[in-house]
Amino acid sequence: ILLQGLIAGELAEFWQEAEHDAIPAADMDTWKHLWKIYSAQEDAFSYEKLVEGLIQAYDSISARDGLEAAYRWTRILFCGMPESELAGLARHVFAENQEPGLAPLVIHGKRIDNSIRIRTPLLQLVQAFQTAGWDVRIVTASPECTIQTASPSFGIAPEKVRGMRLEVENGILMPRIIEPMTFDGGKVRALRETTQEKLRFAAGDSFTDLGLLMDAENRLLVDRGNAKLRALGKSPRAQIVDDR
Repeated sequence: ILLQGLIAGELAEFWQEAEHDAIPAADMDTWKHLWKIYSAQEDAFSYEKLVEGLIQAYDSISARDGLEAAYRWTRILFCGMPESELAGLARHVFAENQEPGLAPLVIHGKRIDNSIRIRTPLLQLVQAFQTAGWDVRIVTASPECTIQTASPSFGIAPEKVRGMRLEVENGILMPRIIEPMTFDGGKVRALRETTQEKLRFAAGDSFTDLGLLMDAENRLLVDRGNAKLRALGKSPRAQIVDDR
């Protein structure tokens, strides 16, 4: 979305919802000015500076108020288009990410992992659960429609996906989250909207998944290099609760 110039800077709601205590008012004014220049002249330099500012803002919010606050703030990036358009964009990105040898994205010095892959061991695990009659679902902090485009590749029906939901106004996604936000404990609350069955097993690879992992009778932590999360995974259950 950022690279293709698809942010919804023309929406007043975009700028309203972009405001955050971790973002100086002067930065907001600068971003609005850069957007006006880009909109009027398609000035690439102005847009690049705007993107740089947005990425730095995400990092600032995360450092000050935590990862959930930063995830919530990203809602501004997914608005301004019909849900079908956002889903189509996700479908394109997912297909592109299956290509071999894809290098990580580097935007203004920030390395962004784009290794969205169909991991064979996890695919086999899903298939084994389904063969045994288990109800397998995806609960994600990403926008729901984006993950629904990929879920059939894992043998999971789109209606079994629960993710971030945004309000829709006149067919256009708006930068306002429909609670619960599917992050940490919010993932459990979202899951309980559709089922009260015991959570027999959960797998995750991020702090966004900690609520589900803690709620499950059995859990699998996929290690993607986060030392703090790895340490929690090796800790007794009581200690994990205390560390949260």
